[in-house]
Amino acid sequence: MAEHLNQKVEPELSPFNKMGKPLSEQARSIAYEHCKQMGLSSARAWSCVQGVAEQLEKDRPYEAQAAGMKYLDLTGTYRLFAVLLAN
Repeated sequence: MAEHLNQKVEPELSPFNKMGKPLSEQARSIAYEHCKQMGLSSARAWSCVQGVAEQLEKDRPYEAQAAGMKYLDLTGTYRLFAVLLAN
C-alpha cells in the first residue's frame, strides 16, 4: 500500500512478513487482551486468537478472517490481525 503512495517500505519492516511464520506468545497474549476489550469472554477470546493465529501462521489470510469473524465483526478481526502481526 505504501508503495502506491510513492513511499518506499523496507520489506523486513513490514508486519506482513510475519505471515507464514510462528507468532510469538507475546503477540498472542496482547491479542487476547484486545479480544477481551472488544467484549469476548476469556474462553471465546482465547479461541478466537488461537484460530486466527493458526491460519496466519499458515499464510492463509482469508481463512484467518473467517476464523476471526466467528467471534468478531470485520473491523475487530482486522484489529486482531494488526495486533498479531505487529507484535
